[in-house]
Amino acid sequence: MTRLAAVFLGLCVLAPSLASAAEPRRIRDDVPWALHPGDDLDQTPLERAYGIDEEDLPAVDSFWDGTLLYTRDSAARDTLEQQGLPPLHAVSYDASPGVLYVAMQGITLTPTCTGGDMANAAKRCSPLVDAETSFPAYGNGSQQAALFNQLAGFYEPFDLVLTTSAPPDWMPYTMAVIGGSAGNAGQPGGVCGVANVACDGLKRNHVSLTFPGSCGGSAETAAQETAHNWGLEHTDNTSDLLYPFNNGGNKSFVDQCMTISHATGKGVTQCDYIHEEYCPAGGGEQQNTYQELLGIFGPRTPDNQAPQITDIFPEDGATFTTADTFTPTAAISENSNFVAVKWSLEGADTTLTRCSNNVCDADFNAGVGFDPNEVDWVFTTLTTPPAGEYVLQFEVLDAYGGYDTQTITVTVVEAEGESGDPTTQGGGETGSDSEPGSGTGGSDSASGSGGPIDATTDPSGTGPDDDDGSDASDGETDSGGLDDEGKDGCACNVRQSGSHGFLALMLLGLTLRRRRRTL
Repeated sequence: MTRLAAVFLGLCVLAPSLASAAEPRRIRDDVPWALHPGDDLDQTPLERAYGIDEEDLPAVDSFWDGTLLYTRDSAARDTLEQQGLPPLHAVSYDASPGVLYVAMQGITLTPTCTGGDMANAAKRCSPLVDAETSFPAYGNGSQQAALFNQLAGFYEPFDLVLTTSAPPDWMPYTMAVIGGSAGNAGQPGGVCGVANVACDGLKRNHVSLTFPGSCGGSAETAAQETAHNWGLEHTDNTSDLLYPFNNGGNKSFVDQCMTISHATGKGVTQCDYIHEEYCPAGGGEQQNTYQELLGIFGPRTPDNQAPQITDIFPEDGATFTTADTFTPTAAISENSNFVAVKWSLEGADTTLTRCSNNVCDADFNAGVGFDPNEVDWVFTTLTTPPAGEYVLQFEVLDAYGGYDTQTITVTVVEAEGESGDPTTQGGGETGSDSEPGSGTGGSDSASGSGGPIDATTDPSGTGPDDDDGSDASDGETDSGGLDDEGKDGCACNVRQSGSHGFLALMLLGLTLRRRRRTL
């Protein structure tokens, strides 16, 4: 009750403290010697914005408003009300780059997710479908390339990286599924697409569906559906990509305040408290689609500078005893505020992971608009681990495919006697809550940066839009083939030594450099 009262007083902002302590717990029940470090990096943006634990909140009834689906993580007015939470006064965060996977080579989705997610593109799960559903590939290579290029043109002003190859599952990304018809998703004929909505772009791994088998103008539809993923609603401007009907013409994300349209919905604006920040005179019933996207992603600024691992603990070759406790930790240097990270451990017949996007044993959910340079990327606390050799790897990836990794090997030996006096060699440290050492070496390291996707590349995916009607078909362009499937697929060009392979995330993108603002 006290926390909610503070929220009503306007104390909720998404300026997260990413180092608060929590009760340590097992990272996995079958590995008693590996403890979660007790930080709040696995909290969702909604939890940090309100200072709450989502497990303490009541259940939420998801609901459709026309072709838009609002779930617990939508931060919509009605879903927040169900949880006894007031609308945020507009989330306060710096604009952050995003990644959009345009999936046109066939995708299978399931309606439920693991790990508490309502939707997660990398897990191929979304409540947009009622049962396991396979969407067929869209068109041929030339048609896919033409659609991709047109969609990329709509988003060209913004720091949004588009790719036709599935990024690694540990990178948060939005997925536009393009393929099939409305009937594939149980929608009535004439529906061009559907989407989850997340007000203010608070969730960055949603899914949208575009149905080229039901409507023409699929690039226009996909632009609208993906914009819904980031909190945009319909407008009454026939030249705006958020106009609710697929009426053809030369559309764009219009830079002016436009009246919210409820022509296909229930007449209730769900993200009004966000729209009002950009159109103050509109009282929440007007929307500037261009400025809202600019506030979410920032202006396009291609990024050729890869992140770097600047510190890692323990050092490669360190030795510990079975009486010791130590916590692998890394620090990075990155020029944007969007990164994906992953820690991996192999040893004692065990594999453990902690990564972003809620796909590992433990999560890094740093959210949006944070400074990755100020985060201690803590893995797990190894407390009296079994004797043996342990291989630890830390990876970091930015929106443009810039990548760095370090792999270290440490040895745990039996402690001498019952006292188990700790010993370290090779620069390692011991003791609970150890800080990163000064070592930056590793037995295996790599870095690099990805470049823009070729405009003639053959894309892949499936999806629909929420517009009705038909439009001109997509043009044709020469394209090559791209492989779409695989959670561990890549979309960034990365050099890597050792046995880790060659990441290939082919990205077209943008990078933020400005503080979120209101008009």
